[in-house]
Amino acid sequence: MAEQQQKIVHRRFPLLVRILLFLYVAIVLVFLGLMIGFGILDNPFGVFRIETWEHIINLTRG
Repeated sequence: MAEQQQKIVHRRFPLLVRILLFLYVAIVLVFLGLMIGFGILDNPFGVFRIETWEHIINLTRG
């Protein structure tokens, strides 16, 4: 009988590394987007102040 040989696939980057890299890039891009969007109105680093988010929450709650 001829045995079937299974081809072993070695990934260059393991799946967990890919997922963690994707999450890291996504978080960095979210913060960059926040800074660019808020930078149009004011200081881009103001997006990291707690007072900014309190003001936004107060505006959206009505």
